[in-house]
Amino acid sequence: AASGDEAREGGPGEEGVAKPKAKRRVVSAIDERARARKSWENYQKFQAEPGHKCPRCWLMLRHCCCDGLPKGVVLRPKVTVVFHHLELGRHLGSNTAKLLLHFGAELCAWGIDEHDAKLRQVLMQDTAGTVVLFPSSRSIAASEMRPGGASPTPVRRIVVLDGGWRECKRINEWIRPEIRRCVVSTARREEFGGTRKYGNPADAEGRVQTAAAFACMLQEMGEDPAHVNA
Repeated sequence: AASGDEAREGGPGEEGVAKPKAKRRVVSAIDERARARKSWENYQKFQAEPGHKCPRCWLMLRHCCCDGLPKGVVLRPKVTVVFHHLELGRHLGSNTAKLLLHFGAELCAWGIDEHDAKLRQVLMQDTAGTVVLFPSSRSIAASEMRPGGASPTPVRRIVVLDGGWRECKRINEWIRPEIRRCVVSTARREEFGGTRKYGNPADAEGRVQTAAAFACMLQEMGEDPAHVNA
């Protein structure tokens, strides 16, 4: 599994030299960390000097949507958005996960040492009450997490992964397996639309972006409709 930590496979060879595959993985992990730091630096620079873009919604200033967002809405569960560094480094206007920050979500830049350490600590503090929004064979339906549902432990924190499919898979593999994974069933692109285009139209029909999937999760969990509609 990929992680913010340097990954090693096996140990030194018989002559005290690391195996070629292990060396390649170590070099790859180091390169990934360097790219993450560069992306984080780019994001911090953008926040300090946004220029012609809004530092909050990442849109061009003439298209800024901040004034149209609901004010004073704070989500009941704690929310942590784990951004892959590519999303932060590029800070494209088409990204939807950054909208969750407006409603009190915490930003975590995956691959940055201090962010990874803080996320580990947060997950360890409340493993039972935390869920990761990610579809997998082990995922629990969000509807089972409604009050009185099949999943008895209340959800106190939602971890949202943001990035391309491959990047999100890697982040998910990095997160401890004992933490519950959650999947939504009602998200439809035709209902929520999209800000990004996908090469294969057939694939696009089944894809929804991060904010839409999160809104569906809240709805299926029976959260306050005012929060869902916001």
